[in-house]
Amino acid sequence: MTLDPTELELRQDPLQFFIHLSRTSPDITTFRFASGKEIVFLNHPDLIREVLIERAEQFHKSDLTRAFAGGMGNGILLSEGEFWKQQSRLMRPAFHYKRLQGYAEVMRQFTLEMLAHWQNSEIRHIDEDMNALTLRVVAKCMFDVEAGEDREIMHRAIMLGQKVVGQMVYGWLNLPDWHPAMNRDGIRVVRALNEMVSRHITHRRERGDLGDDLLSMLLEAQNQPDVELSDRQLRDEVLTVITAGLETTANALIWTWYLLDQHPEVKARLRAEVDSLGKLPGFEEVQRLPYLDQVFKESLRLYPPVWIIGRESVEALELGGLKLPPRTQMVMSQWAAHRDPRFFEQPDHFRPERWTPEFEKSLPKGAYFPFSLGPRVCTGQGFATVEYKIIVATVLQKFDLELARPAPIRPEPNFTLCAHGGLPMRVRERK
Repeated sequence: MTLDPTELELRQDPLQFFIHLSRTSPDITTFRFASGKEIVFLNHPDLIREVLIERAEQFHKSDLTRAFAGGMGNGILLSEGEFWKQQSRLMRPAFHYKRLQGYAEVMRQFTLEMLAHWQNSEIRHIDEDMNALTLRVVAKCMFDVEAGEDREIMHRAIMLGQKVVGQMVYGWLNLPDWHPAMNRDGIRVVRALNEMVSRHITHRRERGDLGDDLLSMLLEAQNQPDVELSDRQLRDEVLTVITAGLETTANALIWTWYLLDQHPEVKARLRAEVDSLGKLPGFEEVQRLPYLDQVFKESLRLYPPVWIIGRESVEALELGGLKLPPRTQMVMSQWAAHRDPRFFEQPDHFRPERWTPEFEKSLPKGAYFPFSLGPRVCTGQGFATVEYKIIVATVLQKFDLELARPAPIRPEPNFTLCAHGGLPMRVRERK
């Protein structure tokens, strides 16, 4: 079945388009971009699981993904095959469970330092605060650098990336792949970003005092005879981790503050749980906050930072009864899947209480995948989870946040799911 997106123009409202498509289409269907490119849409957990887990070797990252993330180079997000396996093997130890305990202290300390600058009853741009905080955390934990002097570079790069990807999303690949030459500002920003990363790599190499952070691991790996890791590839990996780790976690936090403001009963229950700790939350403490875990999962369900992912078939194959030629482009949308009424009762409602152990066991694998699934699951999932929980718990102990602009806030589907117009909130210090 081929659908012509006329009733809901894909380029006008991508999120609503995929909701409409998921509610009115078979489990596997095709549609066409305005450019004429045909796309296969997977609309059932079984098919999503098949592509991402059971037959993962038969699918690579799609043209859509490469276009969206092309500014990161050939980092772990985009690389394939044996080279991707090497990169994954090199980077995985930096995200080991035991290392998270050390990272947690950095996350807590940096959150407290952010809060020390907040003034009672002032209006803060929470989106900017969360981006600045997560940038500082990932830069310190992964590369042992303070991001102060580089914040403006990263901020401009993120704004440019959102602009470029936003144009691509609403034009749906009528534009060429991501390219910094879209304008002179773009060239300068990308050059500054690359120079920033290269500067930190050179400085660390000159210091010679390698530690146990991710950058040290990658630099040491360059000396191993069986490892293929050029300086350019090293830069791409650093850039990928910074960009992906910054924007996704920041947006998860931004949407959580919005949801808590709109659901005061949830906020009150969560605050009571956090207050019951009787101390500042650390790594061990956030493991003992079950309602915070439920809020985390439900926030990612309703507002997944990564709202769509793409794959392409490596060779001719059959999927869901359709015969697909090589390089068939397909998409899976977390935004749509997480709102599927077949698997989520009252799918548009914010109900953290739904995330009981029994519910999670009954949920088909492939119905919920905020961090993707299978071998390409997000390497930093554990890092992001601990970071999110420590930041939310620490802020709630110290401040109450109230939305300072009319609701609702419109989600904007760029590389990640952004809050259109930002999130100004009045912060009130708790006594």
